[in-house]
Order: sequence, then C-alpha cells, then structure tokens
Amino acid sequence: MTHKRLKVLLVDDEQNTRNLLRLCIDWESLDMEVIADATSGIEALNIIEELKPDIVLTDIEMPYMDGITLSKQIMEHYIDIYVVIITAHEQFTYAQQAISIGVSDFILKPIDADVITGILRKLSENIAEKRKKLIQLELSYKYIKDNALELRNKFLNRLINGNLTEVDSLNDVSYPIQLAVIKVLFDVNDYSITHTHIILTNCIHYIEETFCTIKDLYAFIDNDDRIVILCSEESAYLPELSERITTYLKSNLNTTVYCGIGTIISHLDEITSSYHYAKNALKLCYILNEDIVYNHNFENVRGHYNRLSDNPLDHLILFVKSGLTGQATEIACDLLHDSLQEGLIDLSAVKYQAISFLTQTRDALIQAGLSASSLSFNDLSYSYLISLKLYTDIEKYVVSTISEFCYLMNSENGNRLNDTISQIIHYLEEHYTDEDLSLTTLAKAFYINPSYLSRIFKKATHKSFTEYLVELRVQKAIEHLQLANYKAYQLAQMVGIPDPNYFIKCFRKVTGVGLQEFKSKTP
Repeated sequence: MTHKRLKVLLVDDEQNTRNLLRLCIDWESLDMEVIADATSGIEALNIIEELKPDIVLTDIEMPYMDGITLSKQIMEHYIDIYVVIITAHEQFTYAQQAISIGVSDFILKPIDADVITGILRKLSENIAEKRKKLIQLELSYKYIKDNALELRNKFLNRLINGNLTEVDSLNDVSYPIQLAVIKVLFDVNDYSITHTHIILTNCIHYIEETFCTIKDLYAFIDNDDRIVILCSEESAYLPELSERITTYLKSNLNTTVYCGIGTIISHLDEITSSYHYAKNALKLCYILNEDIVYNHNFENVRGHYNRLSDNPLDHLILFVKSGLTGQATEIACDLLHDSLQEGLIDLSAVKYQAISFLTQTRDALIQAGLSASSLSFNDLSYSYLISLKLYTDIEKYVVSTISEFCYLMNSENGNRLNDTISQIIHYLEEHYTDEDLSLTTLAKAFYINPSYLSRIFKKATHKSFTEYLVELRVQKAIEHLQLANYKAYQLAQMVGIPDPNYFIKCFRKVTGVGLQEFKSKTP
C-alpha cells in the first residue's frame, strides 16, 4: 500500500499569513503537505467536501463565516478532521469556545514556527495512533464477520462438552432447553472433507433461515461433523422441527439422515448430559434403522423425562421387545463376555449373569403382554444353565433363548400391528390434507411413542412414514387431476403441501415424470 502524507488545509483571509504558514513550516519533515488554502469558512467547507484534509489550520476572524463557526461545522460533519485555531485574539472566551466545540489546539499570533511544528507533530502522532486502532478494530470486525459461524461453533461446542467457564455470564438463558443431534451420512467416495463441511454449513444456513422466527434456536456443527440444534423457545416443539429438518435434508441431499433427541435441560449444567443422551439416541438410529429416535418423553415439554439408560440390559430388553434378534443376541453375548473370569476357569459369574438378564428380560416380556406359559425359560432352566460346563454351551443356550423371545415378540407385535396400522392408514386417508400432519402429531393422536410408531409403520408398509405420506398425497393429487386441470399451487394446497415447488418435486419423484408432462399424457 502506498504511503500517504497527511493533508493540511490553511484558512485565513490574509494572503501573507497563508504564505508564511506555507514557508515557515517544514511540511516534508512532518510527513504532511498543504493541499489548498481558503480565504473564508464557506470556501473552506467546499474544499473540505472535495479534498477531505486531515488537518485544518484556521483563523478566527474572517468574512462570511468565522473560524469558530467553521470549526463547529467541521466537528459536526467530519469527525476525522483535526482543527487548530490560529488567531491574534488573546481573549479567554475565544479559547473557551474553541475547546468547547472540540478543536485540537488554540495558538496565538504572531506565528511561531517551532510552536506550530510541535503541535502538528503531536497531532500527527495522535492521528497515527487513532488510525492504528481503527485498523485493528476493522481487522477484528472483519475477522469476526468472516469467521462468525466458526467462532460460534467453537463457543457452543465448549458449552455442550461441559466447558462452562466462559459461559457463566449467560444469565439471560431461558429454560427449558431442548437439544437434538443430526447426522448426515456422506459417501466418502463421493464427498471430500471440505465438500462435506460446505454442505453442513449450508444446512446450518437453511435451518436458521427456515426457522428464523424462532429467536432462541441455534444450529451449529459439533466436533464430529454432526448438526446440533439447541432451542429454548417455549412455543417450539423440537421433535417436530427435527422431523421437518431431517426429512428436508434426506430429500435434498439424497442420502441417509439420522436424528437423536436428548433430554430437556433445566440448567446449563445438564447440557452435557442431554448431548450425551442425544448421541446415544443417534446410535439407536443406526441400530434400528430409524430416522429419528427420541431419548425423551416429549408429551409435555415441562414434564418429567425418562432418560435412556446406559445399562446394556435396557438395550437388550428394548431389542427383544422390538423383535430385533441380531442386535439382541449381540448384546446378550457382550454381557456374557463382560462377566468372564480370567482364564475361563470359573464360569459361576457367567452363569449368574445369564440367569439374571434372561430372567429380567422374561419378566419384561410378561409385562408387555406375553403369557408366562408361552416362554420356555422357567425355573427348570436355572438348573440346566448351572449344569453346563463349557462357556460355548452357555452362550449357545443364551442365544437360543433370546432368539425365541424375539420370535414370540414378533408374533405378538404382528397381531397388534395389523390392527394399529389399519387404524393409522385410515387416519391418514382422512387427514392427508392437514399441512401439519407429521409422525409426531400422528403419534400423539394414537398415544404411541414416535420412535416406535416409525418402526412398526415401516415394518408393516415397507415404507417410511414420510415416503408413505408423500405417495398418498401425490395419489390424491392424481385423483383430483382426473376431475379438473388444476394448477400446481392448487393441487399442493388440496393435498396438504404448502409449497408448490416441493409438491412438484414430490410429484416427479413418485410418478417419474413432471406435472406438466403427466397432464399432457392424461386424456
């Protein structure tokens, strides 16, 4: 960058004074240059507007506009210009006026080159220091502006990971806070790390723009490239928001998107635990192949909550109740492995562990509605287990029993499933025009946990809830088209899709052709 000298404007109605100032001051040594001179305040203002000097040296008594009035005008409109008054008047009132309006100095005539040089040198230092600070502020502002998202990510990541030392001042945080973690699964062969980061950043922008009316909603990227959503807006219902976000990302990115929802937070100290539970729920998404897993009872945001335990036994019972044989037997084997004594000499702990978790699983199934008589694991089974001598025999027996439990639950669930799903499908036929219809609202209507509903719906229909609803709405739109030549926005409103562009996209996805092409082929 080319260095620029400070620009000085001389204002005095006497030509001799202006010439003297030009000649008696070593402007070059001060790194300054006189860019112009003026004979009055009015003329000076015109020059200032055009040339933007850094320093103005002005007399007080001048025709048309005096130096005091000129100084006021400069102070009001040009905050970066420094004014020095040079006058033959010694009166204190002049000095008072000059200081009160903000001039930098007040010098008496006759002109003393050394005095003026000293004042100008001091001004030069002040200007340089001020500009240095301004540059630093501008750089700081630019850095914050350019890196706002990254800085916020760092701050919020420290928050969810328990580093509360820098957030003690957040006294205005409103509670309760809801937390969700979303994972977008990218194919490493198709996306570089840089590309995935750009996409995730765009996802954050989409979330913020879409839900900009929710003032207390924050979306950011955690240290493992997951999207984290924090929301403390009482009127917002995070499971429903998460469902909308997950569905949108899954559709537009054409990939798998999972979401885990954590426990409700009533104090900042609980945010790490909620984040941990949300990640646990996210793991269950992988295991259960569900888009969303709720690690919390969200029937009432202010109500009590049931946290998902880290106890493997809880997961075992969940998998058995869900009829997931592979996952259930894997956890059962892990439980046995954990109880092994060194050298496999003493199998007492293994046998005790097997009896314990098989008994608790059996009791849980009986509470779920299975009859005790249908379960082969009973008191006689204890004696059999104790008699086994080899670890492999114990494991085989446990795997066989757990598999039987899952088979019985699948049969039981199948009987219940047919009736429940029939009611749900009928409900969708009646309410597909409702724009607010979602997995969450449907679960509320049937008093079913949304995660469980998602699982049984997909099991019965071989489609996710979202896929089924979209296909239903498109089919209804086709039925409407058979009656009249409706426009896209009309059809979208008629089938419960508020966005015509999204409706057109759904139509093409379901039918394989665009709306206009479909119309042209329809007699």
